[in-house]
Amino acid sequence: MNYQRLFLLMGLILSLFTALLGRIFYFQAIKGEEIARSAAAMRSQKIELWDQQRGAIMDRYQQPLTNTTASTALFVSTDIINHVMAIQIEKNPGFTEAEYYEQLSASIADLVKGLNREEIKALIQAERDEAQFVMIKSELDQNEIEQLTAAAIPGLVVAPFTERHRHDGFLAHVLGYTDHAWAGTGMAGIEKGYDRLLRSQTGGPHLVAVVDARGQAIPGLAGRLQASRDERSAVVLTIDGRIQEVVEQAMDHRAERGAAVVMDVHSKEVLAMVSRPVFDPYRVDTAIGFDGRSPLTNRALSSYYPGSLFKILLTAAALEEGLVTFEDHFNCSGKYVFNDQVSISCLKKEGHGPLRFDEAFARSCNPTFIEAGLRLGRTRLLNYVDKMHLTDETLLGYENTAMGSYVKIDGGAAAMGNASLGQQGVMVTPLQIASLLATVADNGVWAYPSLVKYTIDQDGHRTTVTSGERQQVISPSTAAKLRVLLEKVVQEGTGRTAAIPEAPVAGKTATSQTGRMISENEEALNTWFAGYLPADEPRWVVVVLVEEGRSGSENCAPIFRDISQGILQYY
Repeated sequence: MNYQRLFLLMGLILSLFTALLGRIFYFQAIKGEEIARSAAAMRSQKIELWDQQRGAIMDRYQQPLTNTTASTALFVSTDIINHVMAIQIEKNPGFTEAEYYEQLSASIADLVKGLNREEIKALIQAERDEAQFVMIKSELDQNEIEQLTAAAIPGLVVAPFTERHRHDGFLAHVLGYTDHAWAGTGMAGIEKGYDRLLRSQTGGPHLVAVVDARGQAIPGLAGRLQASRDERSAVVLTIDGRIQEVVEQAMDHRAERGAAVVMDVHSKEVLAMVSRPVFDPYRVDTAIGFDGRSPLTNRALSSYYPGSLFKILLTAAALEEGLVTFEDHFNCSGKYVFNDQVSISCLKKEGHGPLRFDEAFARSCNPTFIEAGLRLGRTRLLNYVDKMHLTDETLLGYENTAMGSYVKIDGGAAAMGNASLGQQGVMVTPLQIASLLATVADNGVWAYPSLVKYTIDQDGHRTTVTSGERQQVISPSTAAKLRVLLEKVVQEGTGRTAAIPEAPVAGKTATSQTGRMISENEEALNTWFAGYLPADEPRWVVVVLVEEGRSGSENCAPIFRDISQGILQYY
């Protein structure tokens, strides 16, 4: 027996076995994870969801304002349903594609609420050639989730889903909305103004389907959500998300129609902007077609008669020109008479009687301000409108949609009287009133209001929105006198309902006529309160408008109070 040859053969076998073991160890222990990833990649398809593919919109502290609403959604895998449909047609030659979609839509409609079979069929057929996953419904409740899971219909995927916008309309008039198509295009607000930047986003979360060798999605293995760590483009607003929540809640509680703006006194940055009624960004067609209250209109950027709030600017001009002092005496009989045919009433029909100018300001006495306006004259008043930028519609970083603010005063004493009271000839927005109050509270310094701090592109480059120059538009002494008057309004005048125990506040009420009748004997009135806090060290301006109210004191001052107390909880 040739032992040498046997030992050689055994050694060769042992060497081969050792090499094989080493190879297996290499691929399993060392390269195993990489091979598994590669295999998974070969068997997986990424389906990018339109609602999560746009760049982020964030508040001033880089807290997200979009993609914050988590829910569970129902998707249809077009790969799977097409595969199942082909099999059924092959087995049943008389069975048609239309019948399959009818049956599938009917089955889904039986399991989810709020959609009928025709709506579901239209959703699937509209996107089946463009998307591998079609979202049928988000915000599934637990009962719907259990029923869909138990039904186990091929092609239906129940998966976690993060929606871009909140259905309650949080910040909706600022953020805007998209067309909700597969690619997604901004149609209003920040979404529209920064559409190109936000659409440059790539690599957001994906819905992943596991496929077989033919590239067909495997039933039962679809619907895994895969996150991405790619850099994201972003728009960073001046909005403070916490203050925005405070204002949203205050307006929901007390106002059906109106607006509110919170502005930083010194930076002139908009910290909150709310308009009511609100709309669901996912139901824009419904808001347009069935809601006659114009919910898509941003009332914070819409023009209204400001009423007595215009007296703030008139007073600034009269004080600056030395035409009035606090001690000047006036007499209010209940109306200002221009001639036998024309007069303008005071809010207090029986009149205030003799009073000083500072008392007239606190009580918002119309005849006193008509007299002050006539002393000032049309030309000088219009000069101060321009000097204090009252009708400037610029909002830095934002595509302005303000609707025709202006101050136009016809000739004649009566026209000047109406304008002095912020009525005919004067139209401004809540944002512009906030800017006016910020100027007064900031020692007479004006600057452009802003809504966007900076943007970040896909490469991480930051572009800051320029703030512009600060201008001294009225003297610090005039601004100081105005602040004394505004404090007096809250302490002993028409704004007492705005007072809070936590800090001194200052402000002005207003009630303006609209010319619209809501009944045969009742005219619709718009009501206002504009003020700031703390009164001794102004930091925040708050402006509130309520449409079809009774008075600024009754409708708006309480909202100002709620907002002020809410802000002070955080600061």
